[in-house]
Amino acid sequence: MSGKISFESEVIDGDILAIVLRGDLDSVTTPEFDQEIQRHLEAGHKKIIIDCRYMGYISSMGIGSLVALKTRLAKKGGTVKLAAIQGPVMQVLRLVRLDKVLDMYGDLEFARQSFHDKAPTAEA
Repeated sequence: MSGKISFESEVIDGDILAIVLRGDLDSVTTPEFDQEIQRHLEAGHKKIIIDCRYMGYISSMGIGSLVALKTRLAKKGGTVKLAAIQGPVMQVLRLVRLDKVLDMYGDLEFARQSFHDKAPTAEA
């Protein structure tokens, strides 16, 4: 746990906010993450990708923040997608079965493309 976090934000494809998260999402950094997200929500962003390739650790508080973000965006007709989750972070998310709840993609580009894929009209 580093206690340090930074964000790089960029709007891609006109309406998708991509946030590259650098650092751990733990009890020290989650409030700062929540403030950053709140700022973007207030700016009207409803499609968010969080690139997690530089995240080495996530605590229960960080997990709660991601789940809350998903819920908040869903109520506004939006969604959050996680990209490039690796190592211990992926193990934790699988352990608590959030890999079944959160939309996760191998990298930022796959997450970006998923916003443009047409949803299936019926299941086979």
